[in-house]
Amino acid sequence: MKRLVPLLAVAVVLGTGGCGRGATTTWAQRFTQGGVSMEPTVKAGQVVTSRAVAHGYEPRHGDVVLFHTPGGRWGDSQAPFLKRVIAVGGEAIACCDPTGKVTINGVPLVEPYVANNSPLDTPPNAQSCLPRRFGPVAVPKDTVFLMGDNRIASNDSRCAGPVPVTSVFAVMTG
Repeated sequence: MKRLVPLLAVAVVLGTGGCGRGATTTWAQRFTQGGVSMEPTVKAGQVVTSRAVAHGYEPRHGDVVLFHTPGGRWGDSQAPFLKRVIAVGGEAIACCDPTGKVTINGVPLVEPYVANNSPLDTPPNAQSCLPRRFGPVAVPKDTVFLMGDNRIASNDSRCAGPVPVTSVFAVMTG
């Protein structure tokens, strides 16, 4: 499984005047990556630092996020998962264009972070994330379509579906 193990939580207070008016509190947490789904960006056993996000979090393409599974095909694990935001609510995502690239609203993505892509010739299978081909998928409002960078070894939105934005609790910072 592609799981993270929490190591340490540290509170950091940002703003002027410490805890006075206008100060905001941001929680930073460190996690150890438990699997290979995000290689080469994050290697198995690597410690990553993240910043907590509130319920008003607006996902951005390329964010590497920590989230709790919403259940269903994602499973019922209590351990957080680490994946990359590929598409956001209101977009249509599919794979593949004639060159084998993921598209968002018909536009091919440039994904330099993908090292080991899934095979093109494996037929689509809703029960397995091995195939590269999928979609098109209309990403519902207030959800994100998440994928690992090591596509050949990642269970992600290709087979488990989009994740509610409210399931995201942190964004990787380092």
